[in-house]
Amino acid sequence: MEILLLASGSSGNCALIRAGLGSQTTTVVLDCGIAQRTARDLARTAGAQLTSADAVLLSHGHSDHAANVVPVAARAKAPLFAHPDALLHSSATRESERKRRKIQDRPFESGSPFVIGALQCTPIRLSHDAEPTHGFLFEADGLRAGFFTDLGETESLPSGLLDGLDFLVLEFNHDTEMLRNGPYPPHLQDRIAGPQGHLSNAQAERYLAEQAPSSLKQLALAHLSQKNNAPGRALHRAERALKARGLTDVDIQVAQARGLLRLAL
Repeated sequence: MEILLLASGSSGNCALIRAGLGSQTTTVVLDCGIAQRTARDLARTAGAQLTSADAVLLSHGHSDHAANVVPVAARAKAPLFAHPDALLHSSATRESERKRRKIQDRPFESGSPFVIGALQCTPIRLSHDAEPTHGFLFEADGLRAGFFTDLGETESLPSGLLDGLDFLVLEFNHDTEMLRNGPYPPHLQDRIAGPQGHLSNAQAERYLAEQAPSSLKQLALAHLSQKNNAPGRALHRAERALKARGLTDVDIQVAQARGLLRLAL
């Protein structure tokens, strides 16, 4: 299994999850809130083709995740897996548009696993102000991965959620001090820092320090704000959290707003 982050942040998100070998490889597009051409070109740098995707998976309805999931699914002639209520948030995913594009809808429910080719997917409900928002557990090839961005708190996450993970993509959205001293107006600062907003570096650090599993091999810090965070600050927090857990051999990478990041074993 491998996870390819093509874009991560408030200006747009897109990732590929791949599992299996050779002609039996399964490719899933997770969100597409960036231009199709940009996603296509970034995927090609990893040797992947969006038009060969087996499925498109939607985490929630905010445009930085949902804007182009329907066109990508249409071009690949691939089904769109989404919670039915998530499709109501954006005109880009409305029923008339999906019908016009002849999209095959594959609804899922929170906590109920489903299978796409070689990949088992379990949607996990997250606390975010686009209801519903989901992160995902992925299992394939004897490996487990977690993908959790766009959440304002971790207290409502299931106990033991990270147990046995080999890969983890976790939001490190903002540095609290940079957010409060940054350019955003108070109401937007409060929304971001609230329980249905985005994880701060401190929140993500605390979660990892309490929950990071001994099985963890690769960690991606994702959805960093370009205005309210700095990669060095996020990386310092993550390293400190893993050290507190006695995990010194984890490969940590910071996802970019645009650019390939690969997690693979």
